[in-house]
Amino acid sequence: MSDSITAVVGAVLCMVLGAIRTADLIFFVDPATGFAQVGEAWYRYLAVLAGVVVLFVMSRRAHAKPAALLRSKAALGSCMLLAGGLMVESGVSTLLARSDAFVMPRGISLVISGAWLAVFGLQSFLEPPKKPLPVVFGLPMLAAPFWLTVERFAMEPASVARMNHIFGVLSAVGALCMADLLLKVVFAPKSPMGRSMFFYGLTAFLLCTCLGFPQVVLEFAAGTADLLDLVQAGALAMLGLCGLVCAAYSTGRQLPSVKHESL
Repeated sequence: MSDSITAVVGAVLCMVLGAIRTADLIFFVDPATGFAQVGEAWYRYLAVLAGVVVLFVMSRRAHAKPAALLRSKAALGSCMLLAGGLMVESGVSTLLARSDAFVMPRGISLVISGAWLAVFGLQSFLEPPKKPLPVVFGLPMLAAPFWLTVERFAMEPASVARMNHIFGVLSAVGALCMADLLLKVVFAPKSPMGRSMFFYGLTAFLLCTCLGFPQVVLEFAAGTADLLDLVQAGALAMLGLCGLVCAAYSTGRQLPSVKHESL
């Protein structure tokens, strides 16, 4: 397989898994509870796990040090700006319209991470600075993905049989993986990380964009999710698109004389 089309094949795999999951939600899952009406929940989880394993194997084809990281990255910057805008809007609306116990940490973390994405999304349209900023400036990006992961996993009771909830947790985990990857892209663009870009980028694309977002769209259509949930899912979906762009960068031209990367 040519290195240049590896990301395309990986993206198609993610979209096929997303289409299968969407059909599963429409025909074989109770929209109100998230319980499987046909088959076992573990079949769905195993399918996602198999897809992630395939992405890991395919990441061996990525280049260690993509040349795209050392020039302007308009595609990545555009996705970051869209994700940041949706995240800020979601955070502000959460603070104004929600009244549950976790409104403050959820809303504030979304605004902080969204603002970070907007600022560094604009920076991505320019060439990386010769001297990267200290890594401490990347901490705000972790706020929303970290909080959403903790909230969905530890603070919202559910069983593995409630697939909609578990896939929501996986979507937050995918966003957290993407946040970690963006920190490397922004603050360490010269380090060998092509394989990480491919694997974590397409994993985020799979979990956030292809699996998580269609689920919330269907829940919104069924009346079990509101517009704010949809906007928040859209923000995570745009983070997944950031991952797709990073995967495409990782299979493009690479710089010569790079050290081997381990993942």
